[in-house]
Amino acid sequence: MPETVFNEPEIIERIKDGDESAFIEVYDLFWKRLFNFGYKKLGKKEIVEGIVQEVFIDFWTKRSKLEIHTSLSSYLFRSVNYRIINQYKSQNIRDKYSEQEKSKGEQNTSSADETVLFNDLKSNIKKVVKGFPTQRKKVYQLRFNKGLSYIEIAQNLEISVSTVEKHLMRALKDIRISLRELTL
Repeated sequence: MPETVFNEPEIIERIKDGDESAFIEVYDLFWKRLFNFGYKKLGKKEIVEGIVQEVFIDFWTKRSKLEIHTSLSSYLFRSVNYRIINQYKSQNIRDKYSEQEKSKGEQNTSSADETVLFNDLKSNIKKVVKGFPTQRKKVYQLRFNKGLSYIEIAQNLEISVSTVEKHLMRALKDIRISLRELTL
């Protein structure tokens, strides 16, 4: 298809002066070429159509301040190219944000699952401790609920430190057995 030949400096001046027919002439000449250029880079018809339209809208609205230092063709193609680059950047940002939100959702789900498992574990330990003989239960609670040392427990309950150790070893063994049964 033969290109329309026009005097570029003259047509740019006409556009700067608000000559719509000059703008339409440029639009008709470049729209399809700009679209094809953009489509090869981006591959998304609707987005490329929008980009080319935006380039022409900006070209028209900023016509009075238009400064073209190369050719009109270079100016228009460069404008489309910059918008495509911005489109890629925007898409990358959206993708990263989406991935972060998805990751947060997975973390929240994971955190919720961990909370449920932890609560189940605590509940099962409480059941096992509840079934302990009185002295073993007291030793366990003083150690793990109140944080007392073996010596403090021995003094508090008026028993030997070795008795405290035996009660705690038996308590922990019972808890391990109980938890092992849960996981089977």
